[in-house]
Amino acid sequence: MPLFRYHGKDMKQLVGLTEMSPVFTLILIVVVGILLRRLHVLSTQDAASIRKVVFNVSLPALTFISLYSNPIPMKALWLIPGVIAIQAVGYLTFRLVPVGYRETVFSGFLGNTGFMGYPVVQAILGQAALPLAVIYEQTHSFMVFSTWVHKNARSFINPPLVAMLLALVLKRVPLPLFFTDACKLVGNSTSPLAMLFVGLTVEMEFNWRSLIPAGIKLALIPAMALALTLILPVAGDIRSAFIIQSAMPTMVASVVYGAEIGLDVQKLSRNVIVSTLLFPLTILFWARFL
Repeated sequence: MPLFRYHGKDMKQLVGLTEMSPVFTLILIVVVGILLRRLHVLSTQDAASIRKVVFNVSLPALTFISLYSNPIPMKALWLIPGVIAIQAVGYLTFRLVPVGYRETVFSGFLGNTGFMGYPVVQAILGQAALPLAVIYEQTHSFMVFSTWVHKNARSFINPPLVAMLLALVLKRVPLPLFFTDACKLVGNSTSPLAMLFVGLTVEMEFNWRSLIPAGIKLALIPAMALALTLILPVAGDIRSAFIIQSAMPTMVASVVYGAEIGLDVQKLSRNVIVSTLLFPLTILFWARFL
């Protein structure tokens, strides 16, 4: 006779915690990064090096092998108008609000869909869902550069985008096993390195004024995505990836992009910190809707 029995709601809660275990693992790595910086084992200079490795090596490898190895359902393309719709609302709001509130809107609509989005989607939905995260992230990046920051065409070219295009071109070409295995091996380092980078860069500074942009990014944007799933013909992992990516905290690079268009860097930095600190709590909430 078992010592413990789980019934009804208890069993559902146990299953939910089991499904979210990979997310707890990622959060633990963030905590390790925070501790390593506090103990002066690693520094912000080390974080910059880790970022370069992730952005230029492991993230492109992960993007390539995910798109090359996994089928891309045609309905996944519906993510593109979904992302554009959310970003269009954000930019229109940005242009209409008083100047003093622009940092709030800017931080609320620009998400960390690459460094944090890929690992979290992979952790919750599995490797096969990564192409969905790629489609969302590349559309999001396009909107950031073309609409928010008004960058030139050269700014759209980046290692993950090149990896995506190569994967699509070579998708039906049989590649050597040693090459695909190398991509898998290097790509698998993306999640721990990206989370370690977040831990090394995030400051444990909480500012109550940053709760509004954090609320927009962590509550309003995923709620908009959830509402759009009732309109767009998306279901299953496509729907889940759309919600997860929309629930990511404010992107770290928003501080740099915001500075280029004349926004207050200190406000943007505080907004990034608060949304990142609150993210572990809010992702557990949105996971209930997947």
